[in-house]
Amino acid sequence: MRNPVFRSLRRVLRRPEKLWGLALILGLILFVVIPVSYMAVHSFVFDSWGPRYVRGVQPGQWTLFYWDRVLIGKLSRSIFWEPFSHSLAIAISMSAMAIPLGALFAWLVVRTDIPLKGFFNAVLIVPYILPSWTIGLAWLTLFKAERFGGQPGLIHSLFGIDPPTWLSYGLLPIVISLGAHYIPYTFILLRGALASVDARLEESAEILGARRLEILRKITFPLVLPALGSAFVLTFGKGLGEFACQAFLGLPIRYYTMSTRVYSAFEHRQHSQGYVLTLILILMTAFTVLANQKLVGARKKFTTISGKGARRKPVKLGPWRLPATLLLLGFALAFVFAPIGLIAWETFMKYEGQYSLTNLTLHYWVGKGDPMLADGQPGIFRSSFILGAIKNSVLLAGTTALLSGVIGILLGYAVVRTRGSWLSRAIEFLSFTPYMIPGIAFGGIYLSIFARKWGPLPALYGTFALLVLTCVAKYLPYSSGSGISAMHQIDPSLEEAAEIQGEGWLGRFRKVILPLAKGGFLSAFLLTFITTMRVLDLIVLLVTPKTRTMTSIIFRYQQQGYTQHAYGIMLLIVVITLVGHYLVRRLGGRIQF
Repeated sequence: MRNPVFRSLRRVLRRPEKLWGLALILGLILFVVIPVSYMAVHSFVFDSWGPRYVRGVQPGQWTLFYWDRVLIGKLSRSIFWEPFSHSLAIAISMSAMAIPLGALFAWLVVRTDIPLKGFFNAVLIVPYILPSWTIGLAWLTLFKAERFGGQPGLIHSLFGIDPPTWLSYGLLPIVISLGAHYIPYTFILLRGALASVDARLEESAEILGARRLEILRKITFPLVLPALGSAFVLTFGKGLGEFACQAFLGLPIRYYTMSTRVYSAFEHRQHSQGYVLTLILILMTAFTVLANQKLVGARKKFTTISGKGARRKPVKLGPWRLPATLLLLGFALAFVFAPIGLIAWETFMKYEGQYSLTNLTLHYWVGKGDPMLADGQPGIFRSSFILGAIKNSVLLAGTTALLSGVIGILLGYAVVRTRGSWLSRAIEFLSFTPYMIPGIAFGGIYLSIFARKWGPLPALYGTFALLVLTCVAKYLPYSSGSGISAMHQIDPSLEEAAEIQGEGWLGRFRKVILPLAKGGFLSAFLLTFITTMRVLDLIVLLVTPKTRTMTSIIFRYQQQGYTQHAYGIMLLIVVITLVGHYLVRRLGGRIQF
């Protein structure tokens, strides 16, 4: 008779979903719960700057000083209230721009007889694929004023007009740049919702004499309201935590937001003050996420897909067909082709701000160092400094994407196979938690945690491993979502059949689960790869000269006035991202596990 312990161990090894679930719970606690808890606790503790603020105190003493300083102290207006009002204004304004335009574009493409639908379906999502600060940098190329240092923008060079400060920097350009970036987000959500609405509902109303605007207001709009609400709260939440665009277009005139204040606090080692600001920013973002979850639950009340085939008769725009087409073409020109074209043009300009053909050069791409240009910085492809950053970025994105894809499948396996248990609910909740933490705040937490040694875990600050760990943890919601969705589509009986044939769990996972979950793996890989290639806020506090990335160099070069180099590196990010997306999609069908 076999030992009961041996039999139990064998049973666990053959069906290890609970074991994997417990291991994943432990990892999530270590890399999500403990860092956030650490930050919350240390917001009530004097840091190394404490003695400079309060005479006689010692670092490590408990205090409410930083909460008082941020919320009601003499400097609270500049530290918190002004940045808070700026962040709120940006989030509300960019949502007011992105939601109506994204909804209008989706309705035009899905429900009307507008031409070039395939073209618009492809091109209207490009601004979301590009880094959010692409449009912001292009805006500077157009409207930069001479008084802000460096060469002025295109408007000044062509017309001799110095644009006002509010047009060059601050609220307006930030809102337009971020609003244009998130229009595709609403477009994608509403495109799917409108495609699922049975057009016969609208046709019946039209037969009964309802006018087109009345049909939109009373039928179409209520049916897509849940998707529209989700687009609003998610766009609003993203607007609160965006960093790069707000830094490029706000910091030169000291227009601070919550995210740039968090960056400033950690950059100057005022950790406890940074913790307070981070916690407030997390609470603001979490509120929008919880509102979205509540709204998503309400979708069940709207039945838009029936058992009968839905007929869709395109709405005839009549005389509005040409203006609507020109509107979409205008958006594509203004926020897709023009920004990339302007930025590309800048990289070939020998002297910034001079737009004549005689000023064109390849120096900033392949030239040797010239003391008269960019303080002697060589071209991008001759600079070991930049080439090292390119290597680091691709390696970081690839490693993060690969690990995220595998972890996503394991998370999905543990959640789906233990569905209904406390373990499944805990994994799903904890894996989604990083979404509620803005990138700049998440990076600040990991900076504080891993700048020192913890038991057997060495100090990781300055290592490539810390960047990978931070990105994998932050993008868990993406990978887990893809993994859970993929595992829901796999019938458990397929795995059970392999088990009956005597196949162990590793064999079943390699031969059955991974091949069938390939779509989820590739989705997680692609989404994480694209996001990691363009990320700045998450890692800006963590990179060192040894672990520099393309985005961190762009940020530094832009601050130092090396515009051509910065724009060239940004174009490379766009090219690498699009090529990576194409190759993975193209090779996806050939991947064998």
